[in-house]
Amino acid sequence: MRKSVLTLLASTVLATGLTGCVLAPQTIELSENYEIEQPAASVSRGALIRVVDNREEISPDERQSLGSRGGRLAENSPLYVQDELSAVLTRRLQDSMTQLGFGGESPLDPVKLELAVNRFRYSCNEGFLVTACSVSIRFNMTVLDGNTTFTKPYGLSESRRVAAAPVKEYNEKWVNDVLDRLWEYIFSDPELREYLGV
Repeated sequence: MRKSVLTLLASTVLATGLTGCVLAPQTIELSENYEIEQPAASVSRGALIRVVDNREEISPDERQSLGSRGGRLAENSPLYVQDELSAVLTRRLQDSMTQLGFGGESPLDPVKLELAVNRFRYSCNEGFLVTACSVSIRFNMTVLDGNTTFTKPYGLSESRRVAAAPVKEYNEKWVNDVLDRLWEYIFSDPELREYLGV
């Protein structure tokens, strides 16, 4: 009898190990502001802002998704942000332009900015154990000022080894850190700042 119980217990443990568990969906909070270097003088000019989500791997009804947490049945373990990604980045871009002095009344036509999101992807390996994750972001910034246009791609990717599937707090800090570093790179770019007149 004892042998039968032990055999049954061992079979249950083995079945559980082979089956693995599906990771639950996660929602993280992306920061909607970032302190950037202030211009020497206020621009006092309007700015029209547009963010376009061009990510082909994300379906139109999943625009809050950044990708998958990996693991078993990875397609059932998405990582979400608090709102549609384009809406979050629009508010963030508006805040940055306000810091640069844009948004006031001016006799000049407003400058037009378009931030194209070509990639904003979080991914982890599939399988029984999650051991590696990555964050990859690719933007294209276009600025229209009268008859002139400035356009430039910006991107940053980072991979990490992990002991287990990262918890929400870890993912939130990591994704925001990668986004902040890319944002700093964009708004400290001398070419962009010169074109914006800051």
